[in-house]
Amino acid sequence: MKTPGIYCLKLALLIAVSSISSSTLADEQIQVAGCQADNALNDSMHTNKNTIGNIAINIHPIFDETNPAENNWLFRTVNYLHINTHESVIKNDLLVSPGDAYDDKLLAESERILRTRRYLNTASVKAQPGCGSSIPVQVDVREVWTLVPELSFSHSGGSSNYGFGLHDSNFLGFGKTVNLTHTTTAQRTGNLFEYYDPNTGIYDSNFLLQYANNSDGVQKSVSLIRPFAALSTEWTSGISYDNYDREDRLYNAGKEVDRFAHSNVNQSLFYGIKLDTSIRESIHRIIIGYTTWQDSFLTAAVPASTNIIPDGREFNYPWIEYQHIYDGFIKAYNIQQINRVEDINLGAQIRFRIGYATSPFAIYDNSYVISSEYSQAFALSDQQLIFADLTADGHYGNSQFYDSLIKANASYHWQDFTRGQFFVELTAARGIRLFKDLPLELGGDIGSRGDAGLRGYPAFYQAGDHLQLISIEQRFFGEKEWLSLFHMGGAIFYDEGRVWGESAVPQSQSTWLRDVGIGLRISGTRIGNSEEGAHNIVHIDIASPLDGGKNISKVQWILKVKKSF
Repeated sequence: MKTPGIYCLKLALLIAVSSISSSTLADEQIQVAGCQADNALNDSMHTNKNTIGNIAINIHPIFDETNPAENNWLFRTVNYLHINTHESVIKNDLLVSPGDAYDDKLLAESERILRTRRYLNTASVKAQPGCGSSIPVQVDVREVWTLVPELSFSHSGGSSNYGFGLHDSNFLGFGKTVNLTHTTTAQRTGNLFEYYDPNTGIYDSNFLLQYANNSDGVQKSVSLIRPFAALSTEWTSGISYDNYDREDRLYNAGKEVDRFAHSNVNQSLFYGIKLDTSIRESIHRIIIGYTTWQDSFLTAAVPASTNIIPDGREFNYPWIEYQHIYDGFIKAYNIQQINRVEDINLGAQIRFRIGYATSPFAIYDNSYVISSEYSQAFALSDQQLIFADLTADGHYGNSQFYDSLIKANASYHWQDFTRGQFFVELTAARGIRLFKDLPLELGGDIGSRGDAGLRGYPAFYQAGDHLQLISIEQRFFGEKEWLSLFHMGGAIFYDEGRVWGESAVPQSQSTWLRDVGIGLRISGTRIGNSEEGAHNIVHIDIASPLDGGKNISKVQWILKVKKSF
């Protein structure tokens, strides 16, 4: 039988425990209320009153083993064998550190930088709920498999290219690219060694080293550049050296008619600053530099050569460049990629460079070198976007322009149904006294100045100094991730274009040409990209020409890896 004393002791203990629990709960409620009050106060204050707190970096494996669709022995083995990116590599790309003044724009820019990396699939940089003026930040990135045998094949306009080797865009998890590749194209065969570091950790600089031993010469490139990596970056500088020896070709109706040896040396150094570091949305920059550029040509020792040899040229010039960028970045989906976040700037971007060149060639001595560009995206509605780009480059001396080119490009993207897009692209270009080795070209999906289109015709089918092209597509973006490895899309397209005017080689084709076709698009989701800031999309197109005569195959097929849909 329990005595009254024991009951009294139990009652005293119960009261004490209840009191402690109530006190603890009250303290927690007061603490939570205090955090909520502080957060409400922080929300009402300018962001520079807050500071960056702890930064948590979460590096997620290639395959999510908590997802039953990705939890199998093969994907688990891939995760096990893969060397994850080191946390320090991710940290080097962040524009904020603990203790810095809080700035949501810097978080957004950090996220955009991480999205450009070849070795990451997705990236997110977000502020987290916190207590007081210190705001924690969480960084989430997902890995991709980067060490892959390089096995590539492309076919465009009757020309086939292939390559094999070994490529790693995240060597030992340090974010460096190492590439050993053998390639064969219609122009040349060769072996390439490439080392690229997108962020050395020294002033956010990048370093590139390339060496290629080709059948028609050697190519060497080296550069160390501290770019304007972000809108907030206050200065830039760099030095670069490029040298190649190769054979260039001229074409008529897709057939080679001339070949010559081409040697080029290009060296440049520069330094630039952001003009007003206090301005946030509207960025102004000035860059000064010095460039030497030399091209020499010789007759190639092959039967295909003729007497059309471009004149040698050399330019040595200081230059100054002005840049203006308006920060209007938004996130979009299914514009030029498949089911990926795309960073699109709705603000204007302007670049203008002018230099004064001296040259041992009298025709180029005391001349001006000009390069300029204006680009902007316009959101007509939630479903409609227009991209516009205008460039004007060239030389002016002896009271005339030469190797000058004005080029305009505009594309219209309309989400005409849930996972569809109606796409129209217009391109027009006008050259003035273009160098003989640099004509405007059209055909297949290849062009010496980046020209493309007319997928139903052989590569280099037309050449001249005037170009007009329209491409119309109905695009389809698949939603499913097939085999947890890739997304798919498709397109029905129509191309119509023409190149005409002055050319070193007389052209037998200069009329308007049309083609129709269908295409398949494949976007890998678990393998690294070959270029910085580009997500690879495999294009498989079948096109049929509607003009051009009987000598053209009625079916042209194109297999190519591109940066966009």
